[in-house]
Amino acid sequence: MFLKVNNLSKLYNSVNVIENITFSQKKGEIISIIGSSGTGKTTVLNCLSGLVEVSSGTIFLNSTRIDNISANLRNISYVFQESPLFPHMNVLENILFNLNIYEKKDLDSLIKKTSIDLILNKYPHELSGGENQRVAVVRSLIRKPDLLLLDEPFSNLDTPNKNILKEIILNIIKKNQITTIMVNHDVKESLEISDRIMVLNNCKIEAFDKPESIYKFPQNLKIAKLFGEVTSFKLNNKVAYIRPENINIVDHSKYKIKVKNSYYIGGKYKIIGSYLKNNVTFYHKSNISKGEVLFFNFNNDDILPIK
Repeated sequence: MFLKVNNLSKLYNSVNVIENITFSQKKGEIISIIGSSGTGKTTVLNCLSGLVEVSSGTIFLNSTRIDNISANLRNISYVFQESPLFPHMNVLENILFNLNIYEKKDLDSLIKKTSIDLILNKYPHELSGGENQRVAVVRSLIRKPDLLLLDEPFSNLDTPNKNILKEIILNIIKKNQITTIMVNHDVKESLEISDRIMVLNNCKIEAFDKPESIYKFPQNLKIAKLFGEVTSFKLNNKVAYIRPENINIVDHSKYKIKVKNSYYIGGKYKIIGSYLKNNVTFYHKSNISKGEVLFFNFNNDDILPIK
């Protein structure tokens, strides 16, 4: 494995912020870390980068132990949620700062790929949020890092800029096989772009798997709800949990539902109905009137394996 993290822990004032974090990562793989606030997501990145000293554990990157060396020797690039630029330097000067000749040779290509060629003479105060993040990405990638760390790099951007920057970064990462770890609060985005997803809870890894597996086979109800809506109803004297998109409206079945509410959510309607005193949610291409009675069905394989 290209990256190996073993029993990584960090304490602040004798309190564990992350505890016994162990995982490995292939070269070129994209891992997203998600979880609620305070679970240690950013602390993992800070320990990997060397911004903070680990309390215990080891980190091996490209067969070299790095937890015991300074941050500037690790060949790791870090893009923050708000990446600071030197205010007295223009964009090009910010990018060129402290670069060696070898690192500069691919600069023109990277500038074109990120579409910042028209802002090279601008100063940081003249840049939009999206432009600022593009410059930060160029500064990080031009150094050809062994590991790229992204801490919610899209969270402060509007949707158009977010989508543009996301596409730019992903294309460069995939083409150049850059090993990447991203902290992300957008779960749908994590499902879309990640090779694997790590869920942190109570400072530990609670789940770590491929997007499809973690979505279809969650370990518990909390993780299931983290990745999307879950609806439930009584089935054979037990509670069955299922994703709304896996409930189908049919001409007739033994499951009958009475519509209570309908909401348009873009391209489809979210329907909430009553079945055996349970609120059951499903999606439908058309609006359905309140009070209408329908029949629904589902595949048993789509029932989430939650006990």
